[in-house]
Amino acid sequence: MTVVFSRDPWMPTAFRDNGELRLRIVGGADANHDPREFSIPLSEAQLDVIERDLARHLLLWSAFLPLTYDAGINGPLNARAATALLDPILFGSPRDIDALFRRVPWDKRQLVAQGADIPLLERGKVMDAVLPATQYSDWNRLWEYDADRRRAERGVHLGPLDAALLRYTGRYAHGGRSPERHSAAVDPGLLPQVLEVVAVAERATAGMPMPSGWGDEVSRDWKSMSAVAESAVRSAYPELVDDAVSTVGFLVCSEAHDLADAEAELEGNR
Repeated sequence: MTVVFSRDPWMPTAFRDNGELRLRIVGGADANHDPREFSIPLSEAQLDVIERDLARHLLLWSAFLPLTYDAGINGPLNARAATALLDPILFGSPRDIDALFRRVPWDKRQLVAQGADIPLLERGKVMDAVLPATQYSDWNRLWEYDADRRRAERGVHLGPLDAALLRYTGRYAHGGRSPERHSAAVDPGLLPQVLEVVAVAERATAGMPMPSGWGDEVSRDWKSMSAVAESAVRSAYPELVDDAVSTVGFLVCSEAHDLADAEAELEGNR
């Protein structure tokens, strides 16, 4: 087997096997959770479009992935369905492609990871949506997209300052992660306001006790400090959603606890 064209090993890759041009499709998983590989015939004209047009290559990948999931851990790929996608995606007009993607399953999350325009994807304008996309995956963008979908299911929609606070604490995509300060993750224009929100919580909780270690005493004081911090932030910034307010409370409590642990360790080493 000789690879003829590849942008990325995970994307559909053209190769020749005994002189026959084929397209390798990677996706799904076997019993060991390793990705499976499939292949379908490919024409020279189809290869030419794949080489020249990243957007259509990405759309092809997105439409192939559900077929690999359907194949399960050891089932065959629906090669007829996969082959039937080639010409409509590679040679179809943008309008025809948008119509096709309303009829067939496709993996929206993969296109999000590649940098596709999310509002256009949501509106079904898939051809326009992938024009700014790249061959490189941005998994943090995908995780943020997934987090936004989960928030939307709860009726939560972030404003710019909400999002900036969650990015600052590193908890935008992973709400269970321990907070840290990530100034570089915040739009410089919003950073002063983010720091002021945190300062409001710090001023409100200054001098409150926070023991080292873990136990009932820590749990009690943590809850007390968190309640005071969140109340102060809500009073000063009533427009913030609960997710943003709670991440500030978590930050000041976590930092107070880390400081108590560090002081206890220093005292123990004297």
